[in-house]
Amino acid sequence: MTLIRSQKIIIDGYNVIYTDDRLRRIACRDMERAREEFLRVLEDYIKAKDIQVTVVFDGKGGMVEAEAVVPGKLQVVYSATGQSADDLILSVVEESGKARSYMVVTSDRAHIGGMAKRLGCEVLGSKRFLERLLKRTPESSKHRDEKPGQGNIDTDYWLGMFGTDGEGESSN
Repeated sequence: MTLIRSQKIIIDGYNVIYTDDRLRRIACRDMERAREEFLRVLEDYIKAKDIQVTVVFDGKGGMVEAEAVVPGKLQVVYSATGQSADDLILSVVEESGKARSYMVVTSDRAHIGGMAKRLGCEVLGSKRFLERLLKRTPESSKHRDEKPGQGNIDTDYWLGMFGTDGEGESSN
């Protein structure tokens, strides 16, 4: 079973970080480290997949900033001043003209999730996405023997955090 039907995933980055207790605690002390932890898990997953992932964070100020973490596969984008990550995500999807090829990852179902679904995107909740991502990450088994708090992902901890409530499950 594959994670998604879409070939392009666009993620509300801070929404995912603040959904997870461990990442949220890290973010309270060091937001850059929380972003790095999350991006490391994504990198491990996408190495062997034919997908493109864009993680959108609310901006650093100025114009839209983007950096390729894994060229052609993983991109991190910061929204411009006065533009929310939600607005940027919806703009990217609308401008693509191919909304059905996108999965939007967010737990904000009332705003961005609903709008993305109306555009034709697949929508998946942040907790569900992380749960599926971590269960299928080839590198996740190597992290089980590493000690938490040393900058590595404690996969057992993360997997224990997620229930099977179907939150944000796609209906497409």
